[in-house]
Amino acid sequence: MSESASPQPASARIYRFEPYHFSHNLPPETHAKLKEIFAHWNESEKAETLVREIIDQAPDTLGVRIVAYRFYFYRRRSLEAAHWALACIEWLSRRLGLPADWREVRPDMADFVHWHAFTRLWLQSLTAYAYNLARLGRETESLEALDKVEELDPSGKLGAPRLRQVFSGPRGDAGMLFPKEFENWRFVQRETPQQSER
Repeated sequence: MSESASPQPASARIYRFEPYHFSHNLPPETHAKLKEIFAHWNESEKAETLVREIIDQAPDTLGVRIVAYRFYFYRRRSLEAAHWALACIEWLSRRLGLPADWREVRPDMADFVHWHAFTRLWLQSLTAYAYNLARLGRETESLEALDKVEELDPSGKLGAPRLRQVFSGPRGDAGMLFPKEFENWRFVQRETPQQSER
């Protein structure tokens, strides 16, 4: 294609990003650190120190941001995990030419239908953001993020409708969701002596 050719539409440009191989998109020096992280996974402080080191080495690398997200997510540190989910959205939005604020993204701004690597990761990151906000009890923000996922993924491939049902239903799963009417349903509350006397 000559340099004078007319610009391609956004949906065509996305194809140039395919495929996204996670392991192929990390700086070489990061691979050794990853092995160390897994070797010290049960040593929380050591593992986090290594994670911080790879972040410092390549803070603007998508793969590093994903590593950071996964680390904090599996540690059930939802505030940090939500931060890194947003960091992934920020990185992907720049590459896709999307608004910096995910709330301003519309379906016609990128090809969210055919699930190219970067648009898929963008949607997954927003879903992850919503999930971690739910764990933090930030209901309004979490459901707002899920609204956007459903708007951009109306077929529900990412399972946003199911997540909404789990988030908003009477019974929460895994101790990570909003307070519910029956939030203590797993535990039988014993009557106090004063209650039994009434």
